Amino acid sequence: MTSFEDFFVKCKCCEAFLIGKTPKTETVSQSALYSDGMIINDLIPLNPQKLVLCPACGYLFWLQQEDCLAAIAVEDEQKAYQWNSWRFFGCNLLDNKGRMALINHYWVALEKLNYIAVSQEIIIRKSLLWAYNDLYRDAGSWQFSDFLNGKISFNYWLSSKRFDQQGVELFSSEKERFTANLERLIYLLESSGTAEIAELAELYRELGDFDKASTLLQGVLRRTHFIGLLNKHVLEKNKKVFKVAG
Repeated sequence: MTSFEDFFVKCKCCEAFLIGKTPKTETVSQSALYSDGMIINDLIPLNPQKLVLCPACGYLFWLQQEDCLAAIAVEDEQKAYQWNSWRFFGCNLLDNKGRMALINHYWVALEKLNYIAVSQEIIIRKSLLWAYNDLYRDAGSWQFSDFLNGKISFNYWLSSKRFDQQGVELFSSEKERFTANLERLIYLLESSGTAEIAELAELYRELGDFDKASTLLQGVLRRTHFIGLLNKHVLEKNKKVFKVAG
């Protein structure tokens, strides 16, 4: 089971208290890492959330480290909003409708926060990329052979297959917006000089520009497990996000 430590944050508008959770170090080491940088443990994304929509007043604000409190008064803690009421804008990521809602929340955030710095826009657009990839990230995790081996029931396999297919179809329907976000993210990373070569190669691969991804990978001298897998998927002309470890 994933273990967390509590922290508290006060809304910058209405001053309502929110309860947050941060994963313990040992939790991160047992997580699954994906090629787009997403980290998941027990079906819970562990990447730090930087943008908060207050469940009390609807105010959208950036979560800064200095805003996180280790403890608050007991009476305030009793009235504080629980983590699931504001984590990822309160969206249910185990449901395709919830995943689409999260995607739309990020698009709205980009429109509302048009004054944000480049570093903040990069954070939102990376989060948007992860949200899009979540539509099919775990598709095919249950195979028909799992039913034959008695791991799951036939009805569970069938419902999982339908759920996966719906997610894939939703991802395909969002191709135009997905591409627009990815192109803008690449532009921001290249112009700001904040991206590593491997990260850019992965983004170009997901964009479908395999020649550019291959060229970038030729400049990576250290051949790690991730680089080897990334090069393999580039050669296979596969744009889908893949699991690196875990």
